[in-house]
Amino acid sequence: MIRRFTRITSLFLSLVFLVTSIYVLPALQPQKAAAAAGDLPELTNKPFSWDNANVYFVMTDRFKDGNPGNNNSYGRPSVDATGKNIGTFHGGDLKGLTQKLNEGYFTELGTNAIWITAPYEQMHGWVGGGTGGDFAHYGFHGYYALDYTTMDKNMGTVEEMREFVDTAHAKGIRVVLDVIMNHPGYATLKDMEEYSFGARNGIGAGWTPGSGQTWHSYHDIINYNDSSAWSKWWGGWVRAGIAGYESCGGSDLTQCVGSLPDFRTNVTNSIGLPPLLQTKWGKETGGYEPWIVPSAKNLRKDLGVAPADYVSKWLAAWVEEFGIDGFRADTAKHVELNRWKQLKNESSAALERWRQKNPDKPGADWTDNFWMTGEVWGHGVGKSEYFNNGFDSIINFSFQDANINSLEGIYADYASKINSDPNFNVLSYISSHDTRLYDRSRLIQAGTALLLLPGGVQTFYGDESARAFGATGSDPQQGTRSSMDWNNLNQTVLSHWQKVGQFRNNHIAVGAGSHEKISDSPYTFKRAYSKNGIEDKVVIVVGAAGSTNVNVASTFPDGTMVRDVYTGNETLVSGGIATFTPGANGLILIEQGAETKLPILSASPAGGTFKTETLKITLRLNKADSGKYTLDGSTPEQGISFTDGTEITIGEDMNFDDFTTLRLYAENEEGVSTQQYKYTKKDPNAGLTIHFKKPADWGSPYLYYYGTSPKVTEPTWATAPVMVKETGDWYSYKIDGVDSVSVIFRDGSGKQNPGQSQPGFARSAEGWYDGTWHESNPDGGGDTIAPTAPGNLRSTGATDKSVTLAWDAATDNIAVTGYDIYRNGAKVGSSAATTFTDTGLSPETAYLYTVKARDAANNESDPSEVLEVTTAPAGTGGNKVTVYYKHGFNTPYMHYRPEGGTWTSAPGVAMETSEVPGYSKLTIDIGTATRLEACFNSGNGQWDSNNQRNYFFGTGTWTYKGNGQIVEGAPNPTATNTVTVYYKHGFGTPYLHYRPEGGAWTAAPGVAMEASEVTGYSKLTVVIGDATRMEACFNNGNGQWDSNNGKNYYFNAGTWTYMGSGNIQPGAPASAPASDTPTGLDSIIVPDAPAEPNVPVEIDPQTETEQGNTANPGVLAEEGQTLDSSAYGLQSTKWWNRLAA
Repeated sequence: MIRRFTRITSLFLSLVFLVTSIYVLPALQPQKAAAAAGDLPELTNKPFSWDNANVYFVMTDRFKDGNPGNNNSYGRPSVDATGKNIGTFHGGDLKGLTQKLNEGYFTELGTNAIWITAPYEQMHGWVGGGTGGDFAHYGFHGYYALDYTTMDKNMGTVEEMREFVDTAHAKGIRVVLDVIMNHPGYATLKDMEEYSFGARNGIGAGWTPGSGQTWHSYHDIINYNDSSAWSKWWGGWVRAGIAGYESCGGSDLTQCVGSLPDFRTNVTNSIGLPPLLQTKWGKETGGYEPWIVPSAKNLRKDLGVAPADYVSKWLAAWVEEFGIDGFRADTAKHVELNRWKQLKNESSAALERWRQKNPDKPGADWTDNFWMTGEVWGHGVGKSEYFNNGFDSIINFSFQDANINSLEGIYADYASKINSDPNFNVLSYISSHDTRLYDRSRLIQAGTALLLLPGGVQTFYGDESARAFGATGSDPQQGTRSSMDWNNLNQTVLSHWQKVGQFRNNHIAVGAGSHEKISDSPYTFKRAYSKNGIEDKVVIVVGAAGSTNVNVASTFPDGTMVRDVYTGNETLVSGGIATFTPGANGLILIEQGAETKLPILSASPAGGTFKTETLKITLRLNKADSGKYTLDGSTPEQGISFTDGTEITIGEDMNFDDFTTLRLYAENEEGVSTQQYKYTKKDPNAGLTIHFKKPADWGSPYLYYYGTSPKVTEPTWATAPVMVKETGDWYSYKIDGVDSVSVIFRDGSGKQNPGQSQPGFARSAEGWYDGTWHESNPDGGGDTIAPTAPGNLRSTGATDKSVTLAWDAATDNIAVTGYDIYRNGAKVGSSAATTFTDTGLSPETAYLYTVKARDAANNESDPSEVLEVTTAPAGTGGNKVTVYYKHGFNTPYMHYRPEGGTWTSAPGVAMETSEVPGYSKLTIDIGTATRLEACFNSGNGQWDSNNQRNYFFGTGTWTYKGNGQIVEGAPNPTATNTVTVYYKHGFGTPYLHYRPEGGAWTAAPGVAMEASEVTGYSKLTVVIGDATRMEACFNNGNGQWDSNNGKNYYFNAGTWTYMGSGNIQPGAPASAPASDTPTGLDSIIVPDAPAEPNVPVEIDPQTETEQGNTANPGVLAEEGQTLDSSAYGLQSTKWWNRLAA
């Protein structure tokens, strides 16, 4: 069902995977093309479990146009009369899906089930779209049914449906239909005219809005009080706000969701066929055979059963005709549970009949039962009554907003609940047509997290290719349903999802296995599956960088050849360790390699860069007594002899950026093997400085960067760092620790370079950009003055494994941009703040520290004075965690335990005022533990427990910024992020009541907004410090509030325009506002996130309640919310469809 919520989260994740398959499951190579006929058994017989489902949810109309000849069926246009295609059919069809199946698109993604929107016939006409009625909205999404017994012609014919299902089955892919038992579609002028029902008062299907009208205005002409005319519609089958019909109720089971007519599924007696279908079927006397579902043909008559019995039989007919494998049930909580159980029973029997009638078809020999998942708005990972009434799974609404910085809590919780119970499963997602698209700049990390999740997972079409957010009109959710742009797929994201998706599909243990943590640093865990004669084991490491030694002793015996699927590299397990260097995205996907009789050669580390003076390399050899190697690139047959375990050292005579090529050779009676590795020495203090000459019409420039190598933490579009002013119009920013990167310049008003839909500039050296790239400043000169040395270097805490440092800020003629920290003369890290925690140290050891300041021109200060710090003795409770908490509660309490230890007594310990304004602080000794588990509260019953999963903090210093955002280190007190909001006049003098997210509210009514340079808009710029978002609501200063229906509005740092009715656009107002988002890299972020589920909604008690604001006629309805129609100037008896999905 289509609804209106938007939540924004961020996601930071880099994963390394270790996989093995033993016994039944062989190592499988990534699929790169559609399977040939000879490959079908491999695909159709692959081990399958719905617990490991990798479901691809496709909105068929927006995916692929395979048959343009059906695009204008029933007279549906591609654009409405005002030239918009927001709510029209775009041409996607079943033929297009089949084409992509045959091309191997889904096979390459590792898809093993496709969920398609309902293919049965939808209402022929339109309703007014959005709250503003600014576009015509058709049933392209399949949720506005007209006739369950026929194909919708825009989707294709019966035979095209059959071809699609058979082709999917031949690829080993199950087919799931979206089904709706709660409601049919709206009454449209087209259908009223075609099937002679309703009172149109002289207007017909050709009506379009005139001057001063919207697409909603036809309601003012239609007579909804003529019960005789409306009796020819659905009759006693539905509830509706129309004369002669049972009124919509106030409960989940009797309300009219979104003002749609509500099927009376509680009725158990026969009330005949609806007049609408009698009229329709009476007209379809010839020529309709290509679209009437054969198994439903005998159901197109009075069967003497209740309305819900008809719908159940009609839906089961699709299963019997095509071999459908499962249903996704829309609006499940609005239908009686026994009706879902009835549908499950009838559909299960229908699938068995299809298998018996079609024994030679692909999928006929599958033994898994008919499957049902359901949409129960807000349902999480917990068992409910739905699992006793036909459902095998329920859609999981909680994962999209999960804070997955700490994965163990999520993965362990999901696996223990789902994979220990054969009668329980959920379907998790990151993007949805009902909520929002996930942050397009984080799809690699988010995809990795999703595709490794225990239980079923769902990919929303285009998540795998960074499909851009589309046009919205006055309905923000419409942007989530944009068309696939096959000419602009993000190949980097797509390649990643393909590799990880195939990995999941090839290894049933990933989603369906048990979960066991192996270690914390790096986070390593094991999944194991052993059921029905199938054995599969998986080891996964999170956060690998550089050469990574992974403990695989419990999975692979020594001498086993393992392969990294992501890079194609192979190595031998030795001493229970497998060593790999991750690919570009920090992932290593390892499975057991094929047996070979040839010599096996490897080196550890397996090539790459190093930033130490020298590098020790271990040479490994198996199935030969000795081998040869060279380091000068020459042929190794005559090189230096080595045996297994020989260590060599390189780097002493190498300068920065020099490289050495290691070549290996070995032979035995079976033949010859060779290997080659390249090692490059890099400056450990290096990074890339990017310079930009600001155009005259730009605001302050920001630098968005991505694709870093080596991988470092990357910003989102909204959190891109502001560049530092140099001389003249030049600005710069240094990206630490990278050798190459892609960059995009932007300001706060929507300007960017490169432009939208263009990839960023790829840089591997310092450069100056003024429209052309230069290797030096083309204007000459530049900043050559270094900052002063940092002063008063001191230790603020030392454990047996870490030292926390602080110092006084340096000064510079322009600005200090950061500090570099040195331990015993070697750089160990950088900080934008005047604090740093050095970790991974040895107990009772003296270390010498200095700190240098640097500016945007990369001028470096003299070092600070040397500070000697000695770590604490081992085992004396030296592990400490310091947590800074951004003010959200007046006096925050932290309830905690060392991981696995004993909890404090609730509410915990009151946090102390810190040295950083706006933050509280607490330092905790966690003894021998390695992490602190904690949650926050007000001391008076209000809790922030990360949606009941708690927060986890490693040793050292951390900052909790609210909304689940945790960053390493102390907060930066000098950050000055700003938000500028333009407000379209609705109140005479609008006030903005706000707080930096998690901070303190202004005193009600807030701050009066100022007149702006744009006619019709007020404006206010707010400094939010180091927060990244502002939470706000609007009012007239005299008691009238617009608080987004009690959820408030959220604005990221930058410039935004509030157009009214919940419509927020990036940038300043204009006739055509420029997007503040690079299309193809990051979707438009609609900053109106409601509060975290199961966390108290923090609303200023002086102004708002959680019940929302009835004075605001621009609010949007959630599922189940009843709106007062008088707020829209309507009579209560009118049946209203303004909230058309």
